[in-house]
Amino acid sequence: MERLYTKEWLDEEDVELAELERSLGEVWNVNRFLGGNPALFHHMDRLMKRMERKGHESSITVLDVATGLADIPIALLEWSRRRNMDISIVGVDSHPRIVELAGRKTIDHPKIEIVRADGTKLPFANDSFDIVYSNLALHHMDDEAAVKLVAEMNRVAKVGWIITDLERHKYAYLAARLLARFVWRSPVTRHDGPLSVQRSFTAEEARKLVKTAGVEALVHRHFPFRLALVGHA
Repeated sequence: MERLYTKEWLDEEDVELAELERSLGEVWNVNRFLGGNPALFHHMDRLMKRMERKGHESSITVLDVATGLADIPIALLEWSRRRNMDISIVGVDSHPRIVELAGRKTIDHPKIEIVRADGTKLPFANDSFDIVYSNLALHHMDDEAAVKLVAEMNRVAKVGWIITDLERHKYAYLAARLLARFVWRSPVTRHDGPLSVQRSFTAEEARKLVKTAGVEALVHRHFPFRLALVGHA
C-alpha cells in the first residue's frame, strides 16, 4: 500500500464540536482495546524505571503532544498512582476545538495542564520535560512535518520520548473498514478510520524519519499493527 496524503475530517477546524467529541471518543476506545495504549504504556514504564535506576526523586514531568480529549493523560495519572509515582502532565494540541474539549475534561485534574501548541514547533525550551510522548498524531502529518515532530520531541525531552501510531498494512486497513462498517457510528470516524491506516507509516519509513530528523531512536512493532518510535536522551 502506498501512503496517502488525503486530509482527514478530524483535522478540519469547522467540524461540529459534538461530532468531534464523539469521534475522538471512538478513537479512544479503539486505542484502549486494540493495542494503542498497551504499546505506549509499555515503553512509558521502561522509561520511568530507567529514571528510578538513576535516582530521580522529584515529580516526573510529562508532555503529551496532540493530546486529543486528554484521555491518555487522565489514564496515565491513574496508572502512575498505582505505582506510587508523582507526575505532572502538559497536554498540547493545535486544534482549537480539541483544546477546548480537553480543557473541559481535565478541569478536575490539577496535575494536567492543556495548552494550544503545534507539535512541530513546541513553545518549550530544550529538556523541558522528563518524558515526551505522542499517540496517533504522526499519521496526520506529511513527511516534512513528521520529521519536525520527531526532532522537536527529542529536543524538549530530558530522559526520553515515545511516538506510537498505526502501522500501514493491508490487514490493518481491512480491519478499519470492518470497524467503519459495523462498529463506529460517527461519520467522521467512519471516514477517517480507514484513511488513517492509509496515511500511516511502515516500520522502515519510520526508521527513515528518525534518520532524517538526525536523532537516535528505535522503531518497535507491536501487535496488532502498531509502531513505537522510542528515543533516549
